[in-house]
Amino acid sequence: MDKVSSKPSPSPFELLGLGVSIAACLVVGMGLGYWLGERVGASVLLTFAGLAVGIAAAVLTVRAQLKKYM
Repeated sequence: MDKVSSKPSPSPFELLGLGVSIAACLVVGMGLGYWLGERVGASVLLTFAGLAVGIAAAVLTVRAQLKKYM
């Protein structure tokens, strides 16, 4: 009989923490972009650039945290 390798599934608290991590990445990225944009005078452009950086950070965070479950 084949043994099925059972990987652990994330607990609800780990998933909640993952959601908080995603939100924090987005808020920090967008906030820094907005802050830098206000100082330089290109607020809209740098806000979107900060959002893009936040999205990239969120994707990398999700990938790193969920790697142990895949």
